[in-house]
Amino acid sequence: MDLLQSVDPTNSGLASTDPFRPSFFELAAQEQLSDLLKPALRYTLSVLAQRNPRYLLRIVNRFDEVYALLMWAVERHYLKTWGSSFAENFYGLRRRRRPGIATPRAKTASSARSTQKTIEALRPIDRYVSLFTLVGLPYLQSKLHDLWEREGGGVDDVVEGGGDLRFTDIDHEGGLSSRIKFLQSWLKICFRKGYPYVGALWQLWLLAYNVRYLFDKTPFWRPWFRWMRMDVRRVGSDDYPPSAPLLPPNLPSPFSDPLGFTFGMIRSSPFIFFEALKYALPASIFFFKFLEWWYSPENARRRQRRGGNSSASGNAVSGGEREEGDEFNLAAPKIILPHSKGVIYDKADGFKEIAISKTRLGLGSFDKDESEPIIKKGLLHNGCPICGTAPINNPTAFPTGYVCCYTCSYSYVEQHTRCPVTLQYVASTAELRRVLG
Repeated sequence: MDLLQSVDPTNSGLASTDPFRPSFFELAAQEQLSDLLKPALRYTLSVLAQRNPRYLLRIVNRFDEVYALLMWAVERHYLKTWGSSFAENFYGLRRRRRPGIATPRAKTASSARSTQKTIEALRPIDRYVSLFTLVGLPYLQSKLHDLWEREGGGVDDVVEGGGDLRFTDIDHEGGLSSRIKFLQSWLKICFRKGYPYVGALWQLWLLAYNVRYLFDKTPFWRPWFRWMRMDVRRVGSDDYPPSAPLLPPNLPSPFSDPLGFTFGMIRSSPFIFFEALKYALPASIFFFKFLEWWYSPENARRRQRRGGNSSASGNAVSGGEREEGDEFNLAAPKIILPHSKGVIYDKADGFKEIAISKTRLGLGSFDKDESEPIIKKGLLHNGCPICGTAPINNPTAFPTGYVCCYTCSYSYVEQHTRCPVTLQYVASTAELRRVLG
């Protein structure tokens, strides 16, 4: 069989091609959807439980059981109503019972649509086994994996500090209780070491069926489908009537019989809820993708607002005010000016004066409107405001932005608990930050 025929069998020119046989990728997609539902719901519930732990924390702690009960109800509804699981129905697939005899004469005898539907319909035992494989089997796998992790799965015995138990380690004087404890410990060790190999064999078994189905060597997607004599098919135009509406068609009018309409809605609420899941899933995916695009940098509206507010951000930096709508470009904080009683004006004892030249500058091209020349102020550059050492030894920044020597800053904050330049309160030396570089 050509591999492309499994992608889209309807494009093949072979007359023997079955157009209702789903491709490998359709079945893989529906199985992936089933696997992704549980972690998505778990993450959503855990986020909501952080805000409402009083009501949701117990559900989060018992999430496996709650999810299994919920999926049991959902899968039971879809198997009974549509003959497929929730994920299979989402991708337009259904389950059918394969005929026991596939001869041309048997096909001719069952060619009538009513007879074919009766033969292919799922029996109650088929639905029960399907429920076990859809809900019970994943639940058991998750519990076994949790037990394996609790017993130290994945941890090396050398790191764990344990070793292999031997029958010579039994305390014969302890009697039956010691033997039971030894047997329990031995079973735990066997489970911890054997579980990864059993899981690998299980996955290889499923992989073998996947490869055989891909190359049209078997009509069964999973091994239990062979045991149940069941396969998965595409939904045809004659397989089902038009999709059932969300509201049952036999509901009375809410205007003529409001009481009957209310009771009918209550009676049909499970059916309405389960059928609405088919529409809620794609709607939630679309809503999630929309939020992802809305808050992404590729959003043109966000880029436009960010670019349009660049000038407003400059005004905010100079004037200290932000315009309305400037929510992305935050203005820089105001510069805290030195206090008149700080060390800039009131020099500390032992301050070393450094000669600073004052240069008279001519009128620049950007100061043509000024009537007087600019005189450079005598600002101390790269010098400690406390001791006057230049360059600063081990520069340390205060929360106000001024930098002093580390020893000067540490001792000054311990004595005065304030900034030496602005005299603003500094709680402790933990607020000081070393400047590296």
